[in-house]
Amino acid sequence: MKLYLYRGAEPNFGDELNSWLLPRVFPNFFSDDEQNLFLGIGSILFDHHPTDPTKIVFGSGYGGYTKPPVLDEKWKVYCVRGPRTAACLNLDSSKVAADTAVLLNTYGRKSVPKRFKFSFMPHWESLHRGRWSEASEAAGVHFLDPRRDVEEILLEIQQSEVVIAEAMHGAIVSDALRVPWVPILPFHKSHHFKWFDWAEALNIQLRPVQLSPSSTHEAWVQKTGRGGNRFRQMLGPAIWLSDRYYFANAVKSLVNATLAQPSLSSDAAMATAVEKLSSASEVIKRDYSQA
Repeated sequence: MKLYLYRGAEPNFGDELNSWLLPRVFPNFFSDDEQNLFLGIGSILFDHHPTDPTKIVFGSGYGGYTKPPVLDEKWKVYCVRGPRTAACLNLDSSKVAADTAVLLNTYGRKSVPKRFKFSFMPHWESLHRGRWSEASEAAGVHFLDPRRDVEEILLEIQQSEVVIAEAMHGAIVSDALRVPWVPILPFHKSHHFKWFDWAEALNIQLRPVQLSPSSTHEAWVQKTGRGGNRFRQMLGPAIWLSDRYYFANAVKSLVNATLAQPSLSSDAAMATAVEKLSSASEVIKRDYSQA
């Protein structure tokens, strides 16, 4: 059984959670055998997975980054992240559990003293387009870099009183660990669908806050909807003058985000989600114990 995880040029907290959490849920389960492909945490229900392996779906989501996959006999869907994923894949609502990462409610909780009044985790793309480490410092908010070690981030989330999260799994994990959180929708609208998908699975009425761009590059992404990874090179030295303006507004907006009413799913909704995922995990172990 091969554990699949998305990995870009740099590690990202939400994706790397697969390697930390799932071997704890499924001990001695994974190998390099690619006949069975295990799809867990993330918006990884793509249309371009290889056709030959069996795809075992456990709390994964559809993110809208590709066309929905065509589910055939090679797809074994035990549960999915949310109702929007189920609808896009023409699955019955009984397949909705929650994002796999909510199992951190069982496997990741620690009793630790609080160190940070507010922490902020940006989306990994914002690390390259914006100036959020500096803005967090200026706003008096602890900065959670999603590229860091999973164990360190899990500890610092639990040491926080409130987590402000543009990174979706910053919010999901905070919720699972029972740390209140403030949702920040990413500047690129392609990332918005999945936020509502996971929140609706836990009966959360999402009340997203919009930060101001921290750089000219982010403002351009927000306005045009384009990625623009070469934007800084295109604009040249003139970017630094406009960056000063955007940075000041970003600091103010981050301070304002600390005043927002935090979210947290109900204990009942969390317990239901954990039970659905736990039950599905036992069925998978039974079905693939020799895989």
